[in-house]
Amino acid sequence: MVDDPIDATPVAAPLGFNELYRFFRRRWLLICAVATLTVILAAMLLSSVTPRYTATAELTLIDQRQQTTPITDLLSGVPLSRQLVEQEITTMNSKAFMINVVKTLGIDESSPIINSDAAPSLPRRVISRIKGFVGSILAPSAPEPIVENEEQATEDDTVVGADEMTPSQAEAFRGLAEDIRLYGSAADKLASKLNIAQRGNGYVIAVSSTSDDPNTAAQIANVTATEYARFSLDIRGQSIEDQVQLLSARVEDLGRDLARAENSVVDFQEQSVGADNDSVNLLNQQLQDLFRRLVEVRSEILRAEARHDLIEEIIQESGALKASEFQNSPILIQLRSQLSSRRIELSRASEQFGPNSGQVSAILANSERIEEEIEIETQRIVAELATEAEVGHATARLIEQEIDALEQTVISRSRSMVELGNLRRIADANRIAYEQFLNLATESAQYRALQQPTIRVLSYAEVPESPSSPRSLMTIAVAGLAGLVIGVSIAILLEILNNRIQTVGQLRRVSGLPVIGSFSRISGLNPFARHKKSDVYHAAGGRHLLSEARKTALFLTSSLDRDSGTILVTSAVEGEGRTAVSIAIATALAMDGESVLLIKSGSDEATFGSVGTSDGETTAFSMPVKTKAGYDYLEFPDQLNSSEGGHLRRKINEFLEDLSSTYNYIIIAAPPVLSSGGGLGFVKESDAVVLATKWNATAEQTVESCVERLRDLGTKNMYMVLTMVNRRKEAQYEYRGFKNTQVART
Repeated sequence: MVDDPIDATPVAAPLGFNELYRFFRRRWLLICAVATLTVILAAMLLSSVTPRYTATAELTLIDQRQQTTPITDLLSGVPLSRQLVEQEITTMNSKAFMINVVKTLGIDESSPIINSDAAPSLPRRVISRIKGFVGSILAPSAPEPIVENEEQATEDDTVVGADEMTPSQAEAFRGLAEDIRLYGSAADKLASKLNIAQRGNGYVIAVSSTSDDPNTAAQIANVTATEYARFSLDIRGQSIEDQVQLLSARVEDLGRDLARAENSVVDFQEQSVGADNDSVNLLNQQLQDLFRRLVEVRSEILRAEARHDLIEEIIQESGALKASEFQNSPILIQLRSQLSSRRIELSRASEQFGPNSGQVSAILANSERIEEEIEIETQRIVAELATEAEVGHATARLIEQEIDALEQTVISRSRSMVELGNLRRIADANRIAYEQFLNLATESAQYRALQQPTIRVLSYAEVPESPSSPRSLMTIAVAGLAGLVIGVSIAILLEILNNRIQTVGQLRRVSGLPVIGSFSRISGLNPFARHKKSDVYHAAGGRHLLSEARKTALFLTSSLDRDSGTILVTSAVEGEGRTAVSIAIATALAMDGESVLLIKSGSDEATFGSVGTSDGETTAFSMPVKTKAGYDYLEFPDQLNSSEGGHLRRKINEFLEDLSSTYNYIIIAAPPVLSSGGGLGFVKESDAVVLATKWNATAEQTVESCVERLRDLGTKNMYMVLTMVNRRKEAQYEYRGFKNTQVART
């Protein structure tokens, strides 16, 4: 016998279209049910929502800024056209404008125009309460203001306001405070009904009003659009008036600043004589000449000192006569010529008259006199060079003093020029600002007289005929899509959490054992079990079950080492179809001409009630009885699982040894391994163990525990079979082409 003769590792198939198709085929009913339920809930919620109507009026902006330059462009440097639409929308959303609209409508906070909306729907109320609850938790509570004396606080506020505001501003502030007190709540309610936004990227502003009454929505939108044209004109007129006053005051201040700056320039020019470019350039030219003269003097000093040092060095080393050879003085040249002539005469006189003659002595005396003159002239030249160097140093010092004085003058005049330049720039800047503000003041005064509205009503709102919300079709479509997403998510979650055995590959992977067959689910199990009334072949679906059993039986007989053996059929828990498997295998072997004994051990399903013989009599544990299916049947008593079952089991094992010589195959239908354990006593006597697992019912952990328990007993030749398989749904879990591997139904 070979333990685990085939590879138990399943082949992992990639996730593709076929796997997705089988997934949706398995779970389409759940997905459709969730989507349908979501659509029904959405429809129910829509039926409880009050329809709302939206009316829209349009305003267009007229840009008249081509003829004038706004003060904001000058001060900020940002073109106003970029902010025009946003500024108008912000103004329309302001509380001051909403108060004007409330006054025009002649309503207050209790008016039905702004209180006509019905109570919000249930979802909105729930969401609002959730937001309020979360906001109350997250937002910190505001501290209560501490006022020791209310009258004193009022007086302090009044004094501060009087100091900071003009009488006109204080009057306007008191009027605004009174309007907020009277119409503030109504303005807030009105603002909640309006939606003001830009249309596209142009200068069109849409004013939309939403209400339960279409006439009210149109009325609010039209009044708001009409009122804003007047409100905008009033605000612009007041703004221009304030601008003119501001510019006039600013022009006066700039005029005074310009006069002071120009007077400062004139006064400084009078105080700083010569503080001009020509004077500074002349001083710079003089400095350049002095620097060139200083360089020449220092060069002459260096030449004189070099000649003086050279002559002194030669005199010390070789004498004045030798030093005279390096001088170009005419006197020295003449003296050296005379000395040379005397030496020639001395040579001739010595040859002619002798060295001690009077002529020779006279010539020698004359030569000595000439050498003394040469030495005197050389010393004079050395003294002259020293004097020349001293004079050069004195001249250099004088030039340096003149340079220092000129540099101080240049620095002083440069500073004066810088200061004068600063004063002139200040005067120029004041002049430019004065001219610009003067032009602006003039233009603003003219624009005040020619003021025109910059916003006009483009189209009035019409009474809407159909509600703008809720959008039933879109809501239903979104609900259906959301239901599909939720349904698919639930289906995926169920697939992930599902740990039941559904495929042969899954059973092989979990158990690590060969799966030798699968048995279809059949009806009529009671007739199938009552052998004296029917048999497997005549049961509903019995023929197909027998075909599957013959394949399993063929595998088992081929795996045994001999043409006989004991086969133990068990399961992990009750209700997994081990009885049907054992009867089917016994019937298949009997139909192939084998002598088969089927033994029921202990308690089992209801299908193992009393077993009938061929003549209609029943028997218990005594001798095997013949069934109509062709195999013999024997039932062991339930005491095998009791405390007295040990002795009885030994008796049964001895009895089985005697029966093995009579039957080719003995099939034992043993109790479940985990829930009973009575069948474990037949493991040692069995040549093969078949574990039955119910399709789409048994958990993976149950199969693993059962296999581990049998492995702990050292069980060999264990095989798995899948029972009660719904062939119609099985293909939804298996791979493509799985149907071709199954036995066709007849």
